[in-house]
Amino acid sequence: MTNPKPSIRVVRSMKARVTRDVALSQIAFAFFIAVCVALHPGLVIKTNEGGMSNYGVHLKTVVPYTLALVLASALSYRATRFLQRARIETRHFDFLLRTYSALILLTLLTTYGYTLSTAQKDLHGAVGVAVTVFELVASLWMYRAIRSLHLAFAITLIGFVLAALTFFGALHVLFLTQVLVGGAFAVLLVRTSRLLG
Repeated sequence: MTNPKPSIRVVRSMKARVTRDVALSQIAFAFFIAVCVALHPGLVIKTNEGGMSNYGVHLKTVVPYTLALVLASALSYRATRFLQRARIETRHFDFLLRTYSALILLTLLTTYGYTLSTAQKDLHGAVGVAVTVFELVASLWMYRAIRSLHLAFAITLIGFVLAALTFFGALHVLFLTQVLVGGAFAVLLVRTSRLLG
Protein backbone atom coordinates (compact mmCIF):
# COMPACT_ATOMS: atom_id res chain seq x y z
CA MET A 1 0.00 0.00 0.00
CA THR A 2 1.47 3.36 -0.99
CA ASN A 3 1.39 6.44 1.18
CA PRO A 4 -0.96 9.13 -0.06
CA LYS A 5 0.65 12.29 -1.40
CA PRO A 6 0.72 15.11 1.13
CA SER A 7 -1.79 17.89 0.56
CA ILE A 8 -0.72 21.22 -0.92
CA ARG A 9 -1.24 22.82 2.48
CA VAL A 10 1.09 20.31 4.17
CA VAL A 11 3.72 20.75 1.45
CA ARG A 12 3.60 24.54 1.81
CA SER A 13 3.89 24.24 5.58
CA MET A 14 6.92 21.96 5.30
CA LYS A 15 8.51 24.26 2.70
CA ALA A 16 7.99 27.21 5.05
CA ARG A 17 9.70 25.26 7.85
CA VAL A 18 12.71 24.53 5.65
CA THR A 19 13.05 28.20 4.72
CA ARG A 20 12.52 29.30 8.32
CA ASP A 21 15.18 26.97 9.71
CA VAL A 22 17.69 27.80 6.98
CA ALA A 23 17.11 31.54 7.42
CA LEU A 24 17.36 31.28 11.20
CA SER A 25 20.60 29.29 10.90
CA GLN A 26 22.20 32.09 8.89
CA ILE A 27 20.73 34.91 10.98
CA ALA A 28 21.96 33.27 14.19
CA PHE A 29 25.41 32.76 12.70
CA ALA A 30 25.66 36.38 11.56
CA PHE A 31 24.22 37.76 14.80
CA PHE A 32 26.53 35.88 17.17
CA ILE A 33 29.62 36.52 15.04
CA ALA A 34 28.66 40.22 15.09
CA VAL A 35 28.46 39.98 18.89
CA CYS A 36 31.97 38.51 18.89
CA VAL A 37 33.26 41.37 16.73
CA ALA A 38 31.57 43.92 18.99
CA LEU A 39 33.13 42.33 22.08
CA HIS A 40 36.63 42.01 20.63
CA PRO A 41 37.05 43.80 17.27
CA GLY A 42 40.84 43.76 17.40
CA LEU A 43 40.97 40.01 16.68
CA VAL A 44 39.77 40.40 13.10
CA ILE A 45 39.75 44.10 12.24
CA LYS A 46 43.42 44.92 11.82
CA THR A 47 46.08 45.03 9.11
CA ASN A 48 46.94 41.34 9.41
CA GLU A 49 43.46 39.90 9.88
CA GLY A 50 42.80 36.80 11.86
CA GLY A 51 39.85 34.55 11.16
CA MET A 52 36.58 33.97 12.97
CA SER A 53 38.06 31.00 14.81
CA ASN A 54 40.04 33.37 17.02
CA TYR A 55 36.75 34.03 18.79
CA GLY A 56 36.52 30.38 19.79
CA VAL A 57 39.70 30.48 21.88
CA HIS A 58 39.07 33.65 23.89
CA LEU A 59 37.06 33.59 27.10
CA LYS A 60 35.22 36.82 26.26
CA THR A 61 33.86 35.49 22.95
CA VAL A 62 33.80 31.69 23.20
CA VAL A 63 30.10 31.54 24.15
CA PRO A 64 28.72 33.66 21.27
CA TYR A 65 31.16 31.97 18.86
CA THR A 66 29.96 28.55 19.98
CA LEU A 67 26.31 29.62 19.69
CA ALA A 68 26.93 30.95 16.17
CA LEU A 69 28.28 27.64 14.92
CA VAL A 70 26.03 25.31 16.93
CA LEU A 71 22.87 27.09 15.80
CA ALA A 72 24.01 27.30 12.16
CA SER A 73 24.78 23.58 12.17
CA ALA A 74 21.72 22.40 14.13
CA LEU A 75 19.13 24.54 12.31
CA SER A 76 20.51 23.63 8.88
CA TYR A 77 20.35 19.98 9.80
CA ARG A 78 16.83 20.34 11.23
CA ALA A 79 15.68 21.91 7.96
CA THR A 80 16.46 18.64 6.15
CA ARG A 81 13.70 16.89 8.12
CA PHE A 82 11.06 18.91 6.28
CA LEU A 83 12.38 18.59 2.73
CA GLN A 84 10.13 16.95 0.14
CA ARG A 85 12.67 14.78 -1.72
CA ALA A 86 10.60 13.99 -4.82
CA ARG A 87 12.84 16.08 -7.12
CA ILE A 88 16.51 15.33 -7.74
CA GLU A 89 17.40 18.98 -7.06
CA THR A 90 15.80 18.74 -3.62
CA ARG A 91 17.76 15.58 -2.83
CA HIS A 92 20.94 17.44 -3.83
CA PHE A 93 19.91 20.35 -1.63
CA ASP A 94 19.37 17.92 1.24
CA PHE A 95 22.94 16.66 0.77
CA LEU A 96 24.20 20.25 0.61
CA LEU A 97 22.51 21.16 3.91
CA ARG A 98 23.75 18.03 5.66
CA THR A 99 27.30 18.59 4.42
CA TYR A 100 27.21 22.24 5.47
CA SER A 101 25.91 21.24 8.92
CA ALA A 102 28.70 18.68 9.37
CA LEU A 103 31.45 21.05 8.20
CA ILE A 104 30.30 23.84 10.51
CA LEU A 105 30.19 21.43 13.44
CA LEU A 106 33.66 20.13 12.52
CA THR A 107 34.90 23.73 12.36
CA LEU A 108 33.63 24.29 15.88
CA LEU A 109 35.12 21.09 17.27
CA THR A 110 38.54 21.77 15.76
CA THR A 111 38.56 25.41 16.92
CA TYR A 112 38.98 24.87 20.64
CA GLY A 113 42.38 23.20 20.48
CA TYR A 114 43.87 24.72 17.35
CA THR A 115 46.26 26.97 19.29
CA LEU A 116 47.65 24.06 21.33
CA SER A 117 49.65 22.18 18.72
CA THR A 118 50.76 22.29 15.11
CA ALA A 119 48.78 19.14 14.31
CA GLN A 120 45.55 20.64 15.66
CA LYS A 121 46.23 23.92 13.85
CA ASP A 122 46.80 22.05 10.59
CA LEU A 123 43.61 20.03 11.07
CA HIS A 124 41.61 23.18 11.76
CA GLY A 125 43.19 24.87 8.74
CA ALA A 126 42.27 21.91 6.53
CA VAL A 127 38.67 22.10 7.74
CA GLY A 128 38.65 25.84 7.00
CA VAL A 129 39.86 25.22 3.45
CA ALA A 130 37.21 22.50 3.04
CA VAL A 131 34.48 24.91 4.19
CA THR A 132 35.61 27.62 1.77
CA VAL A 133 35.83 25.23 -1.19
CA PHE A 134 32.49 23.67 -0.24
CA GLU A 135 30.81 27.08 -0.06
CA LEU A 136 32.19 28.00 -3.48
CA VAL A 137 31.04 24.75 -5.12
CA ALA A 138 27.68 24.84 -3.31
CA SER A 139 27.19 28.48 -4.33
CA LEU A 140 27.85 27.59 -7.95
CA TRP A 141 25.33 24.75 -7.77
CA MET A 142 22.70 26.95 -6.08
CA TYR A 143 23.30 29.80 -8.52
CA ARG A 144 22.70 27.43 -11.43
CA ALA A 145 19.65 25.88 -9.72
CA ILE A 146 17.87 29.15 -8.94
CA ARG A 147 19.19 31.20 -11.88
CA SER A 148 19.25 34.43 -9.92
CA LEU A 149 21.30 36.42 -7.40
CA HIS A 150 24.11 37.19 -9.84
CA LEU A 151 25.69 39.71 -7.45
CA ALA A 152 25.79 37.19 -4.59
CA PHE A 153 27.56 34.68 -6.79
CA ALA A 154 30.01 37.34 -8.03
CA ILE A 155 30.80 38.21 -4.39
CA THR A 156 31.43 34.52 -3.69
CA LEU A 157 33.96 34.41 -6.53
CA ILE A 158 35.70 37.60 -5.35
CA GLY A 159 35.83 36.26 -1.80
CA PHE A 160 37.26 32.96 -2.97
CA VAL A 161 40.02 34.68 -4.98
CA LEU A 162 40.90 36.78 -1.92
CA ALA A 163 40.85 33.62 0.23
CA ALA A 164 43.28 31.90 -2.15
CA LEU A 165 45.59 34.93 -2.10
CA THR A 166 45.41 34.94 1.71
CA PHE A 167 46.11 31.19 1.88
CA PHE A 168 49.26 31.61 -0.23
CA GLY A 169 50.42 34.64 1.79
CA ALA A 170 49.95 37.38 -0.82
CA LEU A 171 47.25 39.07 1.30
CA HIS A 172 46.14 38.93 4.93
CA VAL A 173 42.37 39.40 4.73
CA LEU A 174 41.06 36.14 6.20
CA PHE A 175 38.09 37.62 8.05
CA LEU A 176 37.04 39.63 4.99
CA THR A 177 37.13 36.51 2.83
CA GLN A 178 35.04 34.61 5.39
CA VAL A 179 32.47 37.42 5.45
CA LEU A 180 32.31 37.68 1.64
CA VAL A 181 32.14 33.96 0.86
CA GLY A 182 29.99 33.07 3.88
CA GLY A 183 27.63 36.03 3.48
CA ALA A 184 27.02 35.41 -0.22
CA PHE A 185 26.62 31.69 0.47
CA ALA A 186 24.00 32.51 3.14
CA VAL A 187 21.97 34.64 0.73
CA LEU A 188 22.04 31.91 -1.93
CA LEU A 189 21.21 29.27 0.67
CA VAL A 190 18.09 31.05 1.90
CA ARG A 191 16.83 31.75 -1.62
CA THR A 192 17.45 28.15 -2.66
CA SER A 193 15.57 26.89 0.38
CA ARG A 194 12.55 28.93 -0.71
CA LEU A 195 12.59 27.40 -4.19
CA LEU A 196 13.64 23.82 -3.46
CA GLY A 197 12.49 23.37 0.15
